[in-house]
Amino acid sequence: MNILDNIAEKDKEKLITVDLLGRKKKFSFEWNLPITLAELTLVKERYKMELPKEYEAFLLKSNGAIIYNDEEEGGYEILSLESAIKFTLEMNNAGYELKKKWLIFMTTLFSADMLIFDTEKINTKKYIIDGDVGYPVSKWRYINGGFCILMNRMFQCNGAMYWRW
Repeated sequence: MNILDNIAEKDKEKLITVDLLGRKKKFSFEWNLPITLAELTLVKERYKMELPKEYEAFLLKSNGAIIYNDEEEGGYEILSLESAIKFTLEMNNAGYELKKKWLIFMTTLFSADMLIFDTEKINTKKYIIDGDVGYPVSKWRYINGGFCILMNRMFQCNGAMYWRW
C-alpha cells in the first residue's frame, strides 16, 4: 500500500503536517471517481500505450486527484488518464518536443511544471521525467523511483518537490 492509500483512508479532504521549523501546514486533497478496468483497458488499447502498474492501480482508486494543495503555495494535480492524454497532445501542439511514448501525468498548481512517464522505461527504476518548463526538453532529467516512491517521498517531504533539491 502506498501513502496515497493511507491518506485517502484517513481523511479525504485535509492533512495537517508540521514542518522542520514547527509550523503547521494544512493541505487539502480532492479525489476523482475511479476509472473502471474496462475503461482503462479500452483507453490503453485505443492509444496503444503501456502504463506503470502503480499508476494503473491508482487510477482504479481515483482517476486523478488534487494533492497537497494549500492556499499559500498550491499543490499538484495528478491528471485523469483522459486529461493526461489530452494535456500531452496540447503540450506537443504548443511546441514542446515530447517523445511519442511520453505521457504527462502530473502538473503543479503553482507553475507550469509537470512530471512525465517515459513509458518505454517503465520497467526500470527511472521512468519519471521532471518537466521543468523553464528549460528546453533536452535539459529535463529523470528522477529516481517509480510512482509509489514518488508519492511516498512527497509525503515524507510534506508535498515538496524533493526531486529539485
